[in-house]
Amino acid sequence: MIYLDNAATTYPKPEEVYRTVENANRNYAFNAGRGTYKEAHQTLEMIEETRQLLGNLIGVSGSTVSFESSATEALNIIIYGLGLEDGDTVYISPFEHNAVVRPLYNLQKTKNINIEVLPFIKETWEFDAEKANDFFALKKPKAVFVSHISNVTGYILPYEEIFTLSKKYGAVTILDCSQSLGVLNPSNINIDFVVFAGHKSLYATFGVAGFMNLSNMRLNVVKSGGTGSDSLNHEMPEGGNGRYEAGSINSVAIAGLNQSIKWLTKNQVYQHEKDLTDLLISKLQKKDNIHLYIPDNYSKIQGIVSINVEGYSPIDVGTILSDDFDICVRTGYHCSPFVHDFIGSRERMGTVRISIGAFNTESEIEQLISALDTF
Repeated sequence: MIYLDNAATTYPKPEEVYRTVENANRNYAFNAGRGTYKEAHQTLEMIEETRQLLGNLIGVSGSTVSFESSATEALNIIIYGLGLEDGDTVYISPFEHNAVVRPLYNLQKTKNINIEVLPFIKETWEFDAEKANDFFALKKPKAVFVSHISNVTGYILPYEEIFTLSKKYGAVTILDCSQSLGVLNPSNINIDFVVFAGHKSLYATFGVAGFMNLSNMRLNVVKSGGTGSDSLNHEMPEGGNGRYEAGSINSVAIAGLNQSIKWLTKNQVYQHEKDLTDLLISKLQKKDNIHLYIPDNYSKIQGIVSINVEGYSPIDVGTILSDDFDICVRTGYHCSPFVHDFIGSRERMGTVRISIGAFNTESEIEQLISALDTF
């Protein structure tokens, strides 16, 4: 099998992660900090170390980290916790995932919020700062959501420019790093929340994700329950990550994340993925029957490439690649509704998404190209 669906979840994981998760099921599957026995203390120490390992990726304290089960849950906690009110305006990029889009539109059913799409120039994919400034002046942004890397196109969004402008209007800024953290780490300037997904670019397993609250902003409680401390209090803690971590957090998955971060710091995954991305694009550009969804300057494309093949629907291409060549890609709209209007793939039933990971090779890219030669 040639696995090229790493934007959905990276596969395989580093061997250290598999070994650690197996060991953790036997030795770290305890409620951290909720017992006086040594195993509970050891589990807590491992979790706190993992928080700091995450913080180190962008140069912040591990105390900013709250663990959740998925990036979707993390974004729901942020979106519903912001306290958005009638008349507030939130902005999203045209590259946002449904983990952002759907909670906002669901919230709109009970709160009369405005949801606006940030302006990007279709020809160049560049952020239209002048037009955005006009938008912000007309409708002041309460919050601005941006994906660091698009899960459909691999485009690295200019979040620094967007958030610098957003902060001039006092907006809360949320950067979705589900496709980037661990491989391409953001700065910590002008960002209030960084969202991460363990099973994607962090090369850990399912079951661990979360957010970093860089501004120590107090969110309203969305999920409540036991935290293992102050148990006679009917309310959730007033601050800290305990406010957002009701219930037993997944210590086994966090142990795997602990090892995957250590592995990432020793391996040049970004450069490997970038080299393979550039190789793939250069090969695809030579094919007359392939439509590539990239800007003219594809240096900002990382790890993910979307295409269509003339005369075939995306699902047909994906099925043929799987059945005839044992190559795994993703087809369709990829849970990202606005980007297909932006790149012009809605009428094509989405795209064929090829996403590269740390364990892919040049030989596998060549085999994919050979398979596409048969269309």
